[in-house]
Amino acid sequence: MVIYSYKLHFKTPVHFGETGIYLENVEERFSSDSLFSALINTVSNYYGEKESEKWIDKFENNPPFLLSSLFIYNSDKYFLPKPLDDSFISREIRKKIGKELKKIRWLEAKDFLLWQKRQITKVEDIEKIKINSERYSDAFKREIRPRVTIDRITSQSSIYFCGSIKFQREAGLYGMVAFRDTDFIERFRIVMKLLGQTGIGGERTYGYGMFELKDFKPIDGVLKKLMESDTQGFTLLSLYTPSNTEIDDLVQKIVAYEIKIKKGWITSGRTALPLKRKSLGFIKEGSVFSKPLRGCLVDVTPENAPPDILKHKVYRYGYAFTVPLKE
Repeated sequence: MVIYSYKLHFKTPVHFGETGIYLENVEERFSSDSLFSALINTVSNYYGEKESEKWIDKFENNPPFLLSSLFIYNSDKYFLPKPLDDSFISREIRKKIGKELKKIRWLEAKDFLLWQKRQITKVEDIEKIKINSERYSDAFKREIRPRVTIDRITSQSSIYFCGSIKFQREAGLYGMVAFRDTDFIERFRIVMKLLGQTGIGGERTYGYGMFELKDFKPIDGVLKKLMESDTQGFTLLSLYTPSNTEIDDLVQKIVAYEIKIKKGWITSGRTALPLKRKSLGFIKEGSVFSKPLRGCLVDVTPENAPPDILKHKVYRYGYAFTVPLKE
């Protein structure tokens, strides 16, 4: 297995919608399941439905690569979700700065490694982590823009608001991908470059989400140390859905976790369909387990979907990408 890292340098603002009814709500990161769907749609757009079906078949049986979610980088700093297991931190530290500890959601990669190795033993360690994590919010700014919609029948106008994220010049998103089949390394690079031309996330008709793929290379530096670390527990860096064979002993593996429910409209190729996929629960990034995980591809095709509108099945990606990563 060969692990690569890569950066997305955005040319335009992005709209990564949170679950809800309001377009103002946006996230600054992009989840692994959404990235996989964007890749499959790109394959379908440029190479045809038969080729995208071949990719799906491979991922149903033995995934050729594993995806992390996309997280913030700011210059040479890489950020990761804080592992949810903090049971190793002493009571004295919790009494002194417990509230400050809870507020920290993102760790710089070197601090993430210290956390994984349970080498945070003093109040000063937490204070340094807090200072380092403040560069996270410096990487982007949130904007809310007014828009107008016109009623087709009455021609009356109404205003609504749309949120977006704009990254600073030296910032953007980065991800990691573990290739189990090295034949897919060049395929992945090409598809990601094509995806950059069409964009990721919502509001793409306004030009949002377009990016340039940069620094696609085998992991090195602190990311390499992370992935090869010998630590207690496995921390998720992707959304994860257990396969049927994992469910029975999942409780014994869980150390700390959070769940996220995802749902939404179906996009097929370049077409947004008037159909919603089935909602699906994921275990979130930052959740910690005592043993390695696998995951699966989940069929979320809506029941009784008109065959003239939806001509294929709909899947969501739920394979686990963990630190460290083991076969």
